[in-house]
Amino acid sequence: MISGGKQAARVALFSALAYVAALASFYIPNVSLIFIVIFISGAIWGLRAGLIVGGVGEFLWTFFNPFGMAPLPMTLAQIGGMMIVGALGASVYKSSQLRKTTPAGFALFALLGLAAGLSFQLIVNGVDTLLYGQSWTYLMAGLGFSLATIVSNLLIFPVCYPLTVKIAAKESGA
Repeated sequence: MISGGKQAARVALFSALAYVAALASFYIPNVSLIFIVIFISGAIWGLRAGLIVGGVGEFLWTFFNPFGMAPLPMTLAQIGGMMIVGALGASVYKSSQLRKTTPAGFALFALLGLAAGLSFQLIVNGVDTLLYGQSWTYLMAGLGFSLATIVSNLLIFPVCYPLTVKIAAKESGA
């Protein structure tokens, strides 16, 4: 990972890009491009950058959400969930899968997309249940929305895999 002002600028740019990506996909319920932006930041710059972009990017999205900010416990759950997405990205940092696109890389990114959506939904839905004491019926009714996030990530992450490899190649020469 590079250090200093260059890294700070990249992290700030990707944090803002995470917000814009969430806003761009706002009208598709529970399908959000913020996941892939945060994941890529961890993949190309490592754990610290992934955690920071996940935290700051999700804070921006939650704080400046067109529907208004979520209650503080939900905001913290969302931020924590996106920090995990950044950490999942960091799991492939310096991986051979980022040197060139491979069939195994597409499969790995699909699995990591699945893990990103699933971990985020488990955290957010868990906090929602603790806060509001929702029943299993309520949780089952929201399953479709959770599945939209999980399945969309399962599709979006491998589609963005070649782009991630290109960005990683440029960054490794930086």
